[in-house]
Amino acid sequence: MKPEKPSIKSSWGRSETMSGISNIIEIINAKTAEKEKEIIEEAERQKKLKLEEARRKADETASSITKKAELQATSELAKYQASAKLKGKYKMLESKDAIITEVLSATQEKIESIVGKADYKKILTRLIVDASMALKEDKLDLVLPKGHEKYLDIAEIESLVAKERGKKTKFTISKETIRSKGGVKIRTLDGTRWVDNTFESRLVRFENKARDTIASILFGDVDKE
Repeated sequence: MKPEKPSIKSSWGRSETMSGISNIIEIINAKTAEKEKEIIEEAERQKKLKLEEARRKADETASSITKKAELQATSELAKYQASAKLKGKYKMLESKDAIITEVLSATQEKIESIVGKADYKKILTRLIVDASMALKEDKLDLVLPKGHEKYLDIAEIESLVAKERGKKTKFTISKETIRSKGGVKIRTLDGTRWVDNTFESRLVRFENKARDTIASILFGDVDKE
């Protein structure tokens, strides 16, 4: 029995089927390649965007750090300048105060040097008259440094006070003495009221005014400091 020959129609059908499958595979491969290309391109684009964003943020951070450093440096410089200015002002004030104190000290020495001279009697008399006008008493006690009673003329003082006050005032020299370079303490007989016109007390009372006056003379208007 002879073997059957393959059917031409059947062989052609298989060939046609294989060709169709091959075409489908090629289409799939083409689509896949195209998709891969799109994915790669998108990935590259995203990568580029991320890099640009990273660079931008890095630039912003660097700029922020630079600005912060500049602001800090400016602030530190301003603080230093303010501190230097303040220290300079303090130094100037210290120098002025030292000069004023020196002038006050020289003034005190000059006042104390008057004791024993002709002008001292006039100064004592005026100090007593002024205090008497403030106390307004008919009898007053005078307390002096030891040995200074010799510079007083009680009759002359009583006459001057009566003339200025319009009323007589009797003065007595206390047996007590006061520790002072010069001047006098005037008090009521009961000791409840007094005016301390010793040189030291007057300098203390008028020190602030004296300082302002000296400062104004030496350095100009003190209010413009």
